[in-house]
Amino acid sequence: MNPRRTFEDQLQDLMEDGPAEAPSPLLDTILGAFPAIPQRRGATRFPWRTPRMHGYARVLAGMAVVVVVGSAALIVASGQLPAGVGGVGGPPSNSPAIAASPAPASSGPASATPSVGTSLEPTVAPTIGPCAVAQLAARITLWEGAAGHRIAHVELTNQGPSPCLEQATAKPQLVDGRDTILIDGVAPSGSDTLTLAGGAILTTLVQDGNYCGPAPVAPVTVAFVLADGGRIVATPLSPTDATVPPCLGAAGSAGDIEMHPWAP
Repeated sequence: MNPRRTFEDQLQDLMEDGPAEAPSPLLDTILGAFPAIPQRRGATRFPWRTPRMHGYARVLAGMAVVVVVGSAALIVASGQLPAGVGGVGGPPSNSPAIAASPAPASSGPASATPSVGTSLEPTVAPTIGPCAVAQLAARITLWEGAAGHRIAHVELTNQGPSPCLEQATAKPQLVDGRDTILIDGVAPSGSDTLTLAGGAILTTLVQDGNYCGPAPVAPVTVAFVLADGGRIVATPLSPTDATVPPCLGAAGSAGDIEMHPWAP
């Protein structure tokens, strides 16, 4: 038995006895895919089917049909049809694919946004008022004499914890141990204002002269009448100090007293 003849006979029987027309879906798929299948040059010159085919011509024709059918089957099975063939895929796009950019990572917690309509009230600094007499203390630290005058060195201390306002000048007085006014000064017509912090100290000099009155009662000291009517009496340098400036005029003549402005 000739194996080649047997194979040719079987192939001929397959081609003659097989169906004359493939199913429509399969035929459409094969015809659409056939141009995309690489082929040897000149292959399309052979007729699809000839009335008389002998020998190797039949073998080659049968193998071509098997290759086309097998390729089409593989294309249909894998779903890799060319774009637009058999309804698979869509029309080719000329626009390049744009990769989606990932959202930027947050570098920190989101900042809190103030609610709409929220009003921020400004911080109001506490108001500083005038110094009260009760929070002030004065004392004489030194007496000096010069050309018929006596000069007292005086300290003024804010004994309170809070700052207050103090006039730089006041009306000075020379007084004795009974609070008798020996020499009365003149109230200032105007004065600067100083801010006296809690525990802070101001200093001044008080000069008096020409005392022609009766002998004073110890201790002699000075006092200050404030603009609001308050009065501060300084602690005397000594409880036995009764010294006053000498009388340089007629008996009963008025003396004089004045102060330097308070200063830190």
